[in-house]
Amino acid sequence: MNNCKIFQKLKLNVPIIKIAGEALTLNSTFDNEITFVGTDIAISGQIIHGKDDANIMFSLESNRKQCDVQLIQPLELDLSWKSYIIAPGAMYNGNRFIVSPQPYCPYLLTEGVTPDGPIVMSDVPRLCSDTSYRAEFAANALAIPAVGVYDPERKLGYIIGIEIYGVWGVTGFNLQTLPGKPVCIEICLPVMRKKRYRFCDWIDVDNEPGMDIEQGKPISYKIHILRIETPTIPNFVSALAEYGYMKRGNEIRRPVMSFAEAAKLIENKLNTCNWDETNSFYTESGRFPKSSAGLFTLQTGWVSGGVTFYALAQSQKPEIRKRAIRMMDNICRNALTPSGYFYGIHTGKQWLSFGLKRPGCRSASLIRRPLECTRDVLKTIEFLKHKAEFIDPVWEYAAKSNLDAMVRTTKQFGHLGYTVDFDTGNILWGDSCGGAFGIEPLVRGYCWFGNPEYLKTAEILAEYYVSHFISKGYTCGGAGDALMAVDSESNYALLAGLVYLYEKTHNEELLEWACWTADLFATWVLCYDAKLPSGSTLEKLGIQAQGLVFANIQNQHGAAGICTASGNALLKLYEATGKERYLKLLEDIAQCIPQMIVRPGQEDIWGKLPIGSISERIMTVDGLAPCGETSIISTWAEISMLHVIRELPPVYKNFKNKIIKFEVRT
Repeated sequence: MNNCKIFQKLKLNVPIIKIAGEALTLNSTFDNEITFVGTDIAISGQIIHGKDDANIMFSLESNRKQCDVQLIQPLELDLSWKSYIIAPGAMYNGNRFIVSPQPYCPYLLTEGVTPDGPIVMSDVPRLCSDTSYRAEFAANALAIPAVGVYDPERKLGYIIGIEIYGVWGVTGFNLQTLPGKPVCIEICLPVMRKKRYRFCDWIDVDNEPGMDIEQGKPISYKIHILRIETPTIPNFVSALAEYGYMKRGNEIRRPVMSFAEAAKLIENKLNTCNWDETNSFYTESGRFPKSSAGLFTLQTGWVSGGVTFYALAQSQKPEIRKRAIRMMDNICRNALTPSGYFYGIHTGKQWLSFGLKRPGCRSASLIRRPLECTRDVLKTIEFLKHKAEFIDPVWEYAAKSNLDAMVRTTKQFGHLGYTVDFDTGNILWGDSCGGAFGIEPLVRGYCWFGNPEYLKTAEILAEYYVSHFISKGYTCGGAGDALMAVDSESNYALLAGLVYLYEKTHNEELLEWACWTADLFATWVLCYDAKLPSGSTLEKLGIQAQGLVFANIQNQHGAAGICTASGNALLKLYEATGKERYLKLLEDIAQCIPQMIVRPGQEDIWGKLPIGSISERIMTVDGLAPCGETSIISTWAEISMLHVIRELPPVYKNFKNKIIKFEVRT
């Protein structure tokens, strides 16, 4: 076997060739030149060493036609089986968390949960004993075309860069961490699984064929291995984010529409389809046009709902502005609970703290909901003050009520948990990063009311969430339909909070934390030009998927935008650091969203969704729908697009006087 000197016992094992499912044993010789010889099939190649990396180049060839072939190349890393393992967008820290197997959407447990945890997720791919410490993926589940393994004790890690697509189809990769054994990564050409994960479920796979090898036509592939010596997990994640930036796709974005055109379509859709005159609010976009099941029509936070009014209060149309203010006024006057937090949901008839549940589970009282709504109440009154418009003291009272509740909860528990009893303010279940949504409104509340307790509480929460989550290489608990799955939404909320806190305090440590958090967030954003199957819906629409944001490890699909934010914290972070990758990351996200807006003439393609709608589920990997397809739902992505329009300039000039276009005009 070959021992690459710079890699300290990095080991390439003998590859496995399977023909129609039967393994073929190969003889092997190994040095910098590689030769594997078996009946009819030969593999040759070389290892090209660099200072801190190596490219392993292979060529597979047969002297006669072979059908249904799979090549599996095992790669052993001499790192602890307990190492931090990241597959961007799909796995963080090996997804080693407690599992509660439930169908979608999973609900909260009633037994064994406390304000301090534990973290519980649904039945996703993971490196735990109940799955033989093994997980299998299709490589197009990755947001960055690489897998990272980092051993904190040795302060050593590797980034394994792989080719996701080739003449063989889609690459597969398998991860294995057996106790006492080196970490093993298998690169598979192509992916061939017996079971695959699908939205809280596992299904048998019988339609993943191998590749065909034509006589005398070699098939080439490359594995890029980067050795990283660094002191902490966040530093390692930052190296992975930089790698993703280097692998950023170079496809020129096709023009779609201007920000003004996008705003017109979305506003018209919301005003026509989502306005509930009886209740004086815009219904949740995801329950178009209203809750057909009669369960709820509004959530005060998370998937648009109560955060709609901020985006629409800035409309050019007086009718829409008035309705947005009516909506905020309604929430501020009627949605306060005894604890001071906003209620979580409205059924169409009444406000409730708790939502849906199934037998044996507790109904959800997601802390994110009131925190996000408070953020947007404050942002809206800041906007109205700038416009010299009327600000009702009731709105200020409601915002202050929520801010005071955050202070009380933090004093009692040290954080804001995952779910809270909105009658008492006590945490029902934690520990999660969902409370990071409270940092930004606390900073804004300090600026508005001048209460130093708000700023102090924001600082306490910032330190808590960085030490308990960012330092471990994940955040979790931001989504209401995924238990406490590792997610991008709480990740971005923490980033926004850290950036706003830094702007107010100029504490340089906060800036370092913000960079770590932004780099972790970058691992959720599709950085390359995804290939969509010919004839699929997204391929017909000409969708360029680079810039999609993966929501969490449970749902495993890209979404149009950040739920529910513009991403302007990345712009502010760029201005504070000069690191261009943050600016380019935001450019990818902002330019991706308008493609997903249902435009005139596309209604049939989008399954009769109204013009101006945006679906959140954009499949670049087989998941809830096949690759290249989408779910026909109107979602929060509409509000995220409006936030982009309100908070990002269409054209931005960076430090190098280069023009960055967040808007791609027709």
